[in-house]
Amino acid sequence: MNRSGRHSARILTQTSALAFAAVLALSACGTDDSAAETAPEGAEPTQAQGEGFEAEETAEETADTTTETDDAEGASDKAEGAEVKVGAEFTDKETGDVITVVSAVRNNPTEYYEAADNPDGEMVYIEVKVEPGDSYGGTISSADFYLDSAGEEANYASSAKDELEEAGYEYFDLAPRRDGEHTGYIPIYVSETADELKGTYLRPEAKVLGEDKKVPEFTSEFEVPAS
Repeated sequence: MNRSGRHSARILTQTSALAFAAVLALSACGTDDSAAETAPEGAEPTQAQGEGFEAEETAEETADTTTETDDAEGASDKAEGAEVKVGAEFTDKETGDVITVVSAVRNNPTEYYEAADNPDGEMVYIEVKVEPGDSYGGTISSADFYLDSAGEEANYASSAKDELEEAGYEYFDLAPRRDGEHTGYIPIYVSETADELKGTYLRPEAKVLGEDKKVPEFTSEFEVPAS
């Protein structure tokens, strides 16, 4: 999943221990013209002409080398992946969950389908830490984290899981509340990147099964800085 409208209400069950039933969830020198005009056909080039040829070749080689170096450095910078600190922490007052967006890794190389033929996009890995509250069960989901993508909300790019793990990061999918604190990275592809990216955590409204009770939606914003 990548593009997504905000979730509809979730269903909660309530037992003796309250539990969720549903998932919570990047110049050349010229030759000597006079010498060139008077030299007989087939004659060897004069010293001045030879020096001119050498200067031309040297200038061309230098320009080519500089261009290739600049291109290579640009590609390397973008492919390397740069980690930036986010440090945004917020608490869901309804569930007691403490959510932290710790950092983000920007400009990751990717084979994600939306990245094909799109030089304006970026694959971002956001690092999150969740500390579940004790009022409900269920899970906290990667689907609840969004980045702004040209005015649309983009959330987890599930098919990028393998490349994230191959890069040495732990994939965050679902964090079961019964397992306590959990940390991992969520891959999110934005089709149009920016120096700073706006982000949102959104837990949708939830209904308590069998009761006329709703748990209000919780949302909080964060920002991913430039690398």
